Amino acid sequence: MSRNASEDDPKPSNDGNSGTPQDDDSEESLREQIREASTAAFHKIEASTPPSVAARLRRFREALRRNRGLDTAWRVMVFALGVTLVVAGVVMFVIPGPGWATVILGLVVLASEFSWANRALTPVKDAAKRASNAALDPRKRRRNLTLAAIAGVLIGIALVWYLTRYGLTLGPVLALLDSLMTWFTGLFA
Repeated sequence: MSRNASEDDPKPSNDGNSGTPQDDDSEESLREQIREASTAAFHKIEASTPPSVAARLRRFREALRRNRGLDTAWRVMVFALGVTLVVAGVVMFVIPGPGWATVILGLVVLASEFSWANRALTPVKDAAKRASNAALDPRKRRRNLTLAAIAGVLIGIALVWYLTRYGLTLGPVLALLDSLMTWFTGLFA
């Protein structure tokens, strides 16, 4: 029994009429309808989701920019916070603390408003990118994991030795810290 194209058949067999301008127009209009429907659906989804924090901050900042006095006040506050963080980071080079991290954080704050700070931050971003690529290098990663394992084993051995020699007491550690503190204060006396 041979198959003939009928009105009930959703996919009529190829009868040589494919590719006519009429078919191309209907196919193009179908594509356009699908494109319009998907765009409308995207806009509907986009309108139903709450704005992100970044979008809200952007709108807030744009509102501040429209008022010259508020814009200047905002820039002064950002400058003060950024410089405070940079100075605190520089101080942390001398005293204990995360000096470089604080300096970089200060530059990030300043770069949000000032292009000169963004230019100063560019080498830091490049260095971070190089460090990231180096950390992902399989040979260096394997080396770092091996060194970390060796350090862990050495720390474990030292801990076991300390516990077997002195038990659960902090006396020797406190005596060592006291002698180091005496030596350190002797440097400035």
